[in-house]
Parts: sequence; structure tokens; C-alpha cells
Amino acid sequence: MVDNLPSEFDVVVIGTGLPESIIAAACSRSGQRVLHVDSRQYYGGNWASFSFSGLLSWIKENQKTADPCEGKTPWEELIHENEEGIPLNKADKTIQHVEDFCYAR
Repeated sequence: MVDNLPSEFDVVVIGTGLPESIIAAACSRSGQRVLHVDSRQYYGGNWASFSFSGLLSWIKENQKTADPCEGKTPWEELIHENEEGIPLNKADKTIQHVEDFCYAR
């Protein structure tokens, strides 16, 4: 099955964000042979949408390990008693200001 995959391409698009996806689609539509790749395990770059389980997996991969020497950061003081803050690594700066909402009875 792998033998049937193309080995030559006219265009290589790196990244699966919105601009990269538009470029890859336009090139493919115009008859170019396109290889569209991304280093991440999810599709969409800054515009990615996750299922809830996908979001939990992403948080687990990017969760910062607690440093016992660090004091409370200013954002931690804003957390209510029935909430939990999850500090993330700064290595992946593409996803910022993550919020999740749960509407349940």
C-alpha cells in the first residue's frame, strides 16, 4: 500500500494552520502535487479545534510541572475555591488564553 504513495511533489506546505491550508488547497486545486505536513499531532495550528478528550490530552502534554520553590503567581490568586488552574509550559506559544466552559444542569 505504501508503494502507491507519491514520492515527488510540486509544492510542500509546512504547517496546517488556516493560511497554510488555504495555500495547500489552492495549489492542489490548480493541479499541483502537494505534500501538506505538520510537526504537531493535531491539525489546524492556531485555529485548531479539539474535542473535549483532545483538549484534555493537549493540556496533559503541555502541563507545567509544579516547582515547589515558586510562590503563587498573580493569576492563581484569581482562582475561586471551586476552580482549578492548570499552568502550561511556555514552549508552545501558539495556543494562548485557553478557556473551557461546561454548561450542565
